[in-house]
Amino acid sequence: MSGVVVYTKDGCRLCERVIAQLLKLRNEQPFEISIKDITTDSRLFERYKNIIPAVAINGKVRLAGAALANPNTLEDALRRALFNNNDTRGESGKFSGDGS
Repeated sequence: MSGVVVYTKDGCRLCERVIAQLLKLRNEQPFEISIKDITTDSRLFERYKNIIPAVAINGKVRLAGAALANPNTLEDALRRALFNNNDTRGESGKFSGDGS
């Protein structure tokens, strides 16, 4: 795995929870985590404003928004996306961005 990018913005509590869970999972298998504040780039803001947090793995958004909202399933969703290399998507199946 080359890395994980989390698209976020200040004040996003769900984003903070996702980042904390990723840091915990990184103890099991090392990977790089990059945090991108969407408010610093208008292109990123337009792309991700309605679906943060968005988690891109190896350049492709694998999880976003509602797929990360349930604290009871957050760890499992992230674990599947990170370690099983599945094409995990948000509940609507529409989160297939290129991660940039």
